[in-house]
Formats: sequence, C-alpha cells, structure tokens
Amino acid sequence: MVARQPRSDLTHTMGEESLRDALAEGALEIETLEQRVSDLQGTGGRFLSGAAHAIRNNLTVIQSYLEIIHSDLTEGLSDQQLSFLGVIYDNVVRMRSLVDDLVDVAALETGVAQLDLEPTRIDGLIEEACREMRPNAELSGLWLSFEIDGELSPVMADGTRLREVLRRLLDNAIRFTPPNGSLVVRAFAEKDENVIDVSDSGVGIPNDGIDEIFDDFTQLHRKPGELRNGNGLGLAISRRLIEAFDGRLTVESTVGEGSTFRIRLPAAPEG
Repeated sequence: MVARQPRSDLTHTMGEESLRDALAEGALEIETLEQRVSDLQGTGGRFLSGAAHAIRNNLTVIQSYLEIIHSDLTEGLSDQQLSFLGVIYDNVVRMRSLVDDLVDVAALETGVAQLDLEPTRIDGLIEEACREMRPNAELSGLWLSFEIDGELSPVMADGTRLREVLRRLLDNAIRFTPPNGSLVVRAFAEKDENVIDVSDSGVGIPNDGIDEIFDDFTQLHRKPGELRNGNGLGLAISRRLIEAFDGRLTVESTVGEGSTFRIRLPAAPEG
C-alpha cells in the first residue's frame, strides 16, 4: 500500500527520478494484472465476473487520480514526466476496456447478460454505426459507406448491443485496412433472414487463422514486438451477442484482398 500525499505537495516532494520509478512500477503492475485477469478465463464465468468487477472498481480510482494529476498538478513537470503519466493513463484505460469485455464474456457465458430483446430495424442502426465510425476511418485514410438493398424486416435483437457489434466489426476493419482502402456495410434480405456484410479491402486473414479468429484473446496480424492494439475479445464478444439474437456471425477472407464479416439474423415473428 502506498500512502497518499496531499495534492498540493505531490509534485514538490517527488523528484523526476522517483516519479520515473513509480510510474514504471505502476506500468509493470498493470501489465501483470492484465495477464492475471486473462488467466482467469478458464476458471468459471461467475468467478471471472466477480473478479473483473472488483478490478474495475480499483482501476476507476486509479484513473480518477491520474485525471486529477493531469488536470491540476502538471505545472512544473518535465516533458518526460508528462510522457510517463500518459503511458500510465493509457494502460489504465486499456485495462478498464479489458475488464469491461471480461464482464461481457462472463455474463454472456452464464446467460445473465442484460439484453433488451425486441423487434428492431437494422437500417437505422447501420447508419448510426457508420456515422460514428466514419471519423476514425477518415483519420486512417479510408472511405466508409453503407448500402441498404430493398426492404428489411425487423429482427429480434437488443439494438444497442447490435450497434456495438457493428462498431466492433468496423473498428476491426479500420485497424487492418491500409490507407486509401475502403469499407462497405451492406444489408439485404435473404429468405426469412436479414444479412449484414461488413467488408474491407484490408490485409485479409490467413486460412489457418479463420478457425481461431473468434476465439477469446486471439489477435492476428501482430508482428513480433508489436504493441497490442485491443485485447483480442472484440470478435469473440460479437459472435456471442449475435448468437444470443439467434443469429450467426461468420467471415470470409482472402489474404491481400480483404475480409467480409457476415451477420445473419432471423426476421422477428409477426404479430
């Protein structure tokens, strides 16, 4: 346990060397904690959910204090010290994202996820998701568009979580599509199903990675020594959510040409 110093004295009593050591130690502890939480995945959904909630509470406190330091106590800090604070903050944010995803996984696995299932129109959700993700695509030098082909029936789904799935798929496509590429979301009806394709002109997925792409903590395309981008749970959660809506999420891909993630959702019963 580290004794907290009054806010007004913190930057005066902690020199650059001690701050460097404290921040480096904090970064190491967060990385170690991330690995320990990852190791919990096979110990049972209920325990994992409880552990993740407890960790998230502590991370919230850490993040709050870092925000106070960054907003009120940075005067007089060197560029290097500010850089260290930024590294710690980024790790805390990333760790909170991991814990939130772990809670999602545990809730979906144990059947206790809070899903508001109701007849939902997907054309509006697609438009909203594309509008939200378009700035990210443009920053990466990508063109994002969507197409709604014909009349679509409502599906029985949780609209908020379905939009989340679309955002995750688009985020994944943005990360693995080189500049000047394109992303297209296309929706159409096929028999008694609505189909949503999220296609990109990205790097594609090797054949030996197709079967594992939806596994927990799987990250493809990472080079040795490359920093983690995401936590490897986005596609796993997306598939679980679509299956909770009685749908299917699959992928087709060609290396060097791109990938298409396909969502199939049955039309909601009439009446």
